[in-house]
Amino acid sequence: MERAAAAVNGAGFVEAARLRATCALDPQAALADEVRELLSRAAPLTALAHLVELAACGLPVLGENDLGRAEELVAGSPPAPAVDPDHVDHSWQLHLEAAAAEGYAELPTSAWQRLVARLPLAVVDDLIDRSALHLSLAPHTWSERTERVRYVIARLSPEHLEDAEVTELEWESEECRRILRSGGGVRPIEGQHDEWSLRSALLGGELDALDEVESDADRFPAALADLVMSLQEVRRGGPVGRRLGQDRSLFGLLEDCQPGGRLISGSTAFHYWAGTRRMHRLLDDVHWAMACEPGRLGEAARATLQQALALRSAESRGAAGRADREARAVQAYLHFLHASPNDRDRFDQGIGLLEEVLKRGGSHRGGVSGEQRHRMRDLSELLQSLRSKSKPREVLNPYLALCVEHGSTEWRQGWRDLRNQVDTGQLEYINGAKDRIKRSETARRLGQDPEALYALPLDERFLWVPDARNDVLQPAPQPLERRTSTSTEEERHWTATEAAREIIGRCATGTRNDH
Repeated sequence: MERAAAAVNGAGFVEAARLRATCALDPQAALADEVRELLSRAAPLTALAHLVELAACGLPVLGENDLGRAEELVAGSPPAPAVDPDHVDHSWQLHLEAAAAEGYAELPTSAWQRLVARLPLAVVDDLIDRSALHLSLAPHTWSERTERVRYVIARLSPEHLEDAEVTELEWESEECRRILRSGGGVRPIEGQHDEWSLRSALLGGELDALDEVESDADRFPAALADLVMSLQEVRRGGPVGRRLGQDRSLFGLLEDCQPGGRLISGSTAFHYWAGTRRMHRLLDDVHWAMACEPGRLGEAARATLQQALALRSAESRGAAGRADREARAVQAYLHFLHASPNDRDRFDQGIGLLEEVLKRGGSHRGGVSGEQRHRMRDLSELLQSLRSKSKPREVLNPYLALCVEHGSTEWRQGWRDLRNQVDTGQLEYINGAKDRIKRSETARRLGQDPEALYALPLDERFLWVPDARNDVLQPAPQPLERRTSTSTEEERHWTATEAAREIIGRCATGTRNDH
């Protein structure tokens, strides 16, 4: 009793309480009431420790039903909680469940729901950080989606949050991430790029953003800063390294960063892809020159041939093999375009470029299979038939001659555009292309086989910009960082304190009822 009195500065309490108790009908009960009243001024856990000690000395300060719980609480060794009990003794059950959670015990969903709802938020964050409260508990499936539950979902599985819930959490970075994933844009703040507006600009092909952040790129997250500096180097004319060159999600952006008019040569998937696209653009220049600027034809053809030669590869598989076949088809096409009458050597060279691949057999033998083999065979047979005539009498592909894609339904507009720009001497050339397309369309309507055309590219899908998500520019959802400070000792002992308060309160109430 002296130690209990000292804990609350109760000098003289013991002697005075003893004197008062001697006048009572039940001195021990009266003394117990005096002690409980005194210890009501102490912290619950401190008070309960003294009550347990006094009970061990024989003073009836705790009821029989509460004494065992009090001893376990003071000793810090609570038993395992009941699983889905019929009656929940809230503070005690919560304390047992919290202690079990700290020990990584398996708890039912109902227990975790109670813990999330009632524990101090800093303690909930501790459980998440220690992986005691983890993703497999699926908080996004819980029936009650309170503000606390939404916070836990954000910390564990943010992809399960609705957009409105992200807004309610005032989680700006996740809002911006979702805007980018949906195809929207994020604008700079007062002309200054943050990480999200910079990502938005790069996804939109706004390469000026690279210049705007050139002096302070290191203020962004490490992965984004590294990508920005790599793109800046490419834009200045530096090489595309193997790491970037194999990342299909960056192909479009890397292509935009390439200095104009520059030969694309390298051994990564990007170089083969971008080089093939450039070769076909240069071939478009050849057709434009043939129709509108014959004086530039030689220059345009040389640039196209140079890019085609840069794409040639001994590798028959993957991007290298696909680029090599496209380059061979374009080289053969150029051979025939510029062959003079009876120039059988040039004809043979063009056909040989295609036949060399076809003679290898299927792709497993270093050749080509499937649709591409069928198309290369058609091109080779077309060229062989033209070789027997010593010189093609008409353009090899009237669509390309009108500066539109092969098979395009816009060929009439292409013809009209060229008609207004070509010299009179070239009208026969474009009109011949128009007439040949019309004959082919008429043959198809009549169910007849149309004239064979030199169809380029061999594999149009190879030229498409890859529809791949880049993890740096369009990152996956990242768990929300904890918004609480490190938990205090008071917060960590909160459930024990509440359980002690409940026990002390129940004993005091029971005593009053007895009286």
